[in-house]
Amino acid sequence: MKGNTSPEDLLRASDFLLVEDFEAMRSVLKGQLLRCGAHRVDTAKDGREAAGMLAAKTYGVVMCDYNLGAGKNGQQLLEEARLKGWINPATVWLMITAEKTSTMVSAAAEDAPDDYLLKPITETLLQARLLKLVERKASLAGIATAMKARDWRKALKLCEEQIAAGSKSLAELLRLQALLHQKLDDWAKAQAVYEGVLQRGPIAWAKLGLAQVRLHAGDLNTARALLQDTVREHPQYLEAYDELAGVLHTQGEGRQQIDILERAVNLSPNAAHRQSALGVAALEQGQHELAAKAFSKALKLSEHSAVENLEPFVGMARLHTEAGNPGEAQKLIATMSQRYDSHDAQLLAKAERVRALQALGDKAGAAKLAEDLVAQSADETSDHAADMAVRIAETLIEAQQGDEAARLLQHVTRNNYDDERLIQRSARAFDRLGLGASSGELVAAAKREATNAMKDGMERMADGDPQAALESLRGAKISMPRNARVLLNFAAVAMTVLQRHGRSATLETEVRNSIATALALKPGEPRAMDLLQQLDRWTAEG
Repeated sequence: MKGNTSPEDLLRASDFLLVEDFEAMRSVLKGQLLRCGAHRVDTAKDGREAAGMLAAKTYGVVMCDYNLGAGKNGQQLLEEARLKGWINPATVWLMITAEKTSTMVSAAAEDAPDDYLLKPITETLLQARLLKLVERKASLAGIATAMKARDWRKALKLCEEQIAAGSKSLAELLRLQALLHQKLDDWAKAQAVYEGVLQRGPIAWAKLGLAQVRLHAGDLNTARALLQDTVREHPQYLEAYDELAGVLHTQGEGRQQIDILERAVNLSPNAAHRQSALGVAALEQGQHELAAKAFSKALKLSEHSAVENLEPFVGMARLHTEAGNPGEAQKLIATMSQRYDSHDAQLLAKAERVRALQALGDKAGAAKLAEDLVAQSADETSDHAADMAVRIAETLIEAQQGDEAARLLQHVTRNNYDDERLIQRSARAFDRLGLGASSGELVAAAKREATNAMKDGMERMADGDPQAALESLRGAKISMPRNARVLLNFAAVAMTVLQRHGRSATLETEVRNSIATALALKPGEPRAMDLLQQLDRWTAEG
């Protein structure tokens, strides 16, 4: 918090938005807010009206009922506000509900509002919560703003300064510090923070973070044990269920994955992404009735949500295809394509059309579309492109397009040889093609190809021949155009060549494109940001 601004002053200076569908309750809550110290309070009667107000004006505090009648609920409004940037890192969001069930509390809490309140709300409680939240948000606003800008180093510096100053928000600062170390690819320091916190007690977020560190190291068994402990010790901590389900899927434990997801949706049935995950897991295990139930729930929950959720459309379409109704499947896919115009939606729609064509007996049409789809998937550069490519390959295997699936899996393994989770998933897909042994050989060959190319490039640099090093790494870049490490090594060597031999518009463009691709694959990647800043400074000076 800057200067000596008191929480009371922050409250008075904030613009409030109160979202409540009952007029009488709006009046009561607005009166409470004014008596608690708020000066400017706008009101909205439903999610649609609130969305328009949030889009038009920046609010410091939003107090929103979870149940808003027809249309969006409070959870969906919060999702949309974050997705569209209507609220900033310093905005306080209070979720309120009249229901005291653990289901409602879990749903509100997992959507990550800053706090939730159960009606009836007393002025004393409301004021205490508001004062605490505006003070905390003000103190963390600089860190949150830097994180939003993906300036991880600045955020970490601010975080460490507040820890050293003895901030009241120590627990949250430690959590952010560990997360920022992960963002900066300093997993050893992240582990040290998590272990330090866990020495004080079984803190859920620290145990989850430590599990993520072990996952990054490829130690799935330790990660699994940590996550199992977490869901046992903290049964309401839903993030741990999601992470554990992912580990179980990676390890091929589909039935246990379903069990964990069913426990999670019983706690919080109104999370569309988790219902979708349950549907996907059930479908993989051949539990079609459970899959249909989960996908149907997810479709209903997604109806008023601005957050893209493709899985229930794709899953239900597959159920229709397998039941001999490819026409119904294509209707669903058409609806998905109309609702979402993202590249992912179009890729998955095309994959499902391959499946439908195969089911209709149009083998030639299916093969041609599969070929186009593989080329399109392999050319993707988003941060989840590899996951999407494996997903497409899995669909192609199911559509009896094994050759094209193998091509795509080879592309993924070559460009992501150091991602253990992705490699295991790819290996399972190869196994379904009867290529299990080949997958191991391919991964080993990819590692040799990348490490040898980089080793050769670095050795040539050490020998004082940056031009030869550049050519060596250019070859690796051509072979592995979606490997961020190769791209950034090439950029670093190319920068040395530019600095020694002078300007070259062609090479500068190649360097900038390599960095841009690496950033698309790993948004906010610190080394890429450093190289980009170095290139910008050099070109400005030249």
